[in-house]
Amino acid sequence: MDMNRIVQSILGEYRLNLRGTHGVWHWLRVRTNGLALADATPDADREVVELFALLHDSQRFDEYEDLEHGARAAEFVERLSAEGVITLERARLKTLTKACAGHTLEKRSKDPTIGCCYDADRLDLSRLGNAPDDRYMSTLASADPELRRLAWGRGYHRIEDADAARGLGFPL
Repeated sequence: MDMNRIVQSILGEYRLNLRGTHGVWHWLRVRTNGLALADATPDADREVVELFALLHDSQRFDEYEDLEHGARAAEFVERLSAEGVITLERARLKTLTKACAGHTLEKRSKDPTIGCCYDADRLDLSRLGNAPDDRYMSTLASADPELRRLAWGRGYHRIEDADAARGLGFPL
């Protein structure tokens, strides 16, 4: 899959400041968190987790109370699939759209991939000074103290992974 093409599609529609609370640096920290969780979670789909990280907040209208952004992100995923930008088979596409649509509304998921997606996003709450609530964590991997420590530091210090951004085609 051409991640640069996906990133260009996201950039073409993103309405907010790319460096804002829900922008590119958040997406890349969620990606890092998600890939670490997927590596430690049997049956998790790394590619879907990575796509979720880049897409889940891509359709926000504001940084605050936009409860419909997940549903819009799921619709965006479907559109990118119809255009051939995202090339996942139907079952994997359904998992991605469900993760995007549910990430703000659902508390947990038993699906290993969706659980990694939700947990990866919640592990970046430290950017707001908040620790994730264990009641809303889905994966066993999210309880790993070292994984949590690293995720906390990335979010709290708002780490900007310029190498990852360049590699995916995000402008700096």
